[in-house]
Parts: sequence; C-alpha cells; structure tokens
Amino acid sequence: MSEGVYGEQPTGRVTHSLLRLSTAMRSQAWEWAEGAGLTPTQGEILVLLMQRKGPMRLGEIARETALTAATTSDAVSTLENKGLVEKRRALDDGRALAVRLTTRGRTAAKRAAQWPDFLAKAVSTLRDDEQITFYRTLLKTIRQLEVQAHIPAHRMCLTCEHLEASRNPKKTPHRCGALDLTLVDTDLRLDCGAYQEADAGTQKKIWKIFAQQG
Repeated sequence: MSEGVYGEQPTGRVTHSLLRLSTAMRSQAWEWAEGAGLTPTQGEILVLLMQRKGPMRLGEIARETALTAATTSDAVSTLENKGLVEKRRALDDGRALAVRLTTRGRTAAKRAAQWPDFLAKAVSTLRDDEQITFYRTLLKTIRQLEVQAHIPAHRMCLTCEHLEASRNPKKTPHRCGALDLTLVDTDLRLDCGAYQEADAGTQKKIWKIFAQQG
C-alpha cells in the first residue's frame, strides 16, 4: 500500500479529508463574519457566552477557545466597543472581571451560531446509522485530541460522573443521573451545564465501555 501525502493509507486519506473540511469551515466562517461585521474569533466568543448562559472570566474564555490571553482580551474589548458584551465584577470575586452578553450580543450570538448550517445540511444527507457512526467517531477523535493536549477539555458526557454508560445502548440507553434522562449515542453532549468531571478510574471505565461498542 502506497504512502500518501499525509501518511500511510487510510490514515492519510482521513486526515486529508478532515483538512478539506477545515478549509470549507474556515472559508464559510470568514464569509459569515465579514457580513456580520465580526471576525470568526469574535463570533466564537459570542456563541460560547450564549451556550454558557452566564458571565465568564477572560481566562475561562481563553481556555475554552484555545486562544492566548492577549487575543482574547483584544477580541472581548472589540465586542465591548460594539456593545455586544459588557464587563462586570465577578460575583464570587470582586477583584475579577466577568464578561456577559448584552441584549444586542445575544441577538448576534444567535446569528453566529447559525453559520455552520451549510455543514449541517451536508450531514443531514447521511443515513441515520451513518450519522450515529460519524458522531461516535468524532467523539473518539475529540477525546484523543484532548488527551494529547491539542484542544481544551470539553464538558462532555463521556467524562462526566453523572453518566451511567450502557454496554448496549441500542437495547438499554445510557442514563444521565443529574438530569434523569435516557440517552442514545447521538444524545451524548460535548458541552453540558450539569457536567461534573469524573475521577480518572470512572473515566477509564466509561471510555472502555464506549470504545467496545459497535
């Protein structure tokens, strides 16, 4: 088997395909952002604040978006000047500043959250079973990138102490103890407000169960 540009097949082909997806996403992000008078980074921060449904400190924003402190500070200052966010003293520490959306910011964040719709349309053409397999594969890939410290850790179900993972979710769904919900694989979240990080042993157990499923 010949070696491709990005390594031996099929790993190289998968990597090349992901790079092509990233090119499309970057292009679409800039096209949307320019039309909204923002940058993709500013849009990402607005969406993050909307998803968290509350104020966040600059350090938290930088960590969640994998941006430097300086880039985060500049982006937030620009958003503040545009009237989309405001800084207030953090409730738990009067010495620290927290960033929250303004009314205009919430409207802009809702628009910003819609820019990946082009990708959703493409994914929607896959069969249901293909979407399930695709999502499971993405979860595994994201987790490996976290373990390798290439991306920030997510508040995902599969590292949460509240998840009761099922060995056969097709017959017996997973269960979230915090929200009292049953979950199939495509219900597993990448970011959840009820998240509590599980200890290392529990995480290892959950991932072993998840990885062994078909």
